Amino acid sequence: MLKKNKGIIFSICTILLIFGIGSQLVFSKGKNVASNDGVDLEYAVAKVLSEMPEITINQAKTSRVVDIESVEASMDSKKAEFRLKVQNEISNLKNDNAYLERTAVADTNKYLEAIQIAKEIYGVSVTQEEVNHYIDKNVTGFVNSEKEEYAKALGLSLYELDYSFNRDFYVMDTLWDKLIPVLMERYPQEDGEDNNLYLERIKKEFYSNSL
Repeated sequence: MLKKNKGIIFSICTILLIFGIGSQLVFSKGKNVASNDGVDLEYAVAKVLSEMPEITINQAKTSRVVDIESVEASMDSKKAEFRLKVQNEISNLKNDNAYLERTAVADTNKYLEAIQIAKEIYGVSVTQEEVNHYIDKNVTGFVNSEKEEYAKALGLSLYELDYSFNRDFYVMDTLWDKLIPVLMERYPQEDGEDNNLYLERIKKEFYSNSL
């Protein structure tokens, strides 16, 4: 049984950070590349798109994906690389392209590994329909100027941004939303165990099943 009186509140953001998923910055509730004060997000996106012009062609579909492809198909290291490069620009970081490419591949592989472990070890998986439902409920209602600016810079509608371009984020959100209660029941918190240490233990237990 879950220990309801321990006072642990698992937000999706916390879950993703603890498990090394969703390392990209976010706009409060909306997951996108975040802009800093005084930095031109539109310029940064345009600059990176000029280096990776294929990104929106391949990543922005005009209709929802419902059980046509596996959720694994939403994971794309090039899209992750694009986001990292935009963040590199707007944050005035000095990471070279080779490093960003390696990081993007590693992050994407981490997503895929988590999906595989969840399915094969814990019997937890998600469908495209479940991902769409998650986006309907938790994402589309959140709109701010930064999100609108980001979509415009990409040449996407907000619908395309939420349901296609950022779909990899929401696949993982949906997965962890289903998986965390299973993990907490499988590995209950010990009496007196620090919450953060408990989360780290769950993480280690989960990834110890690496396939």
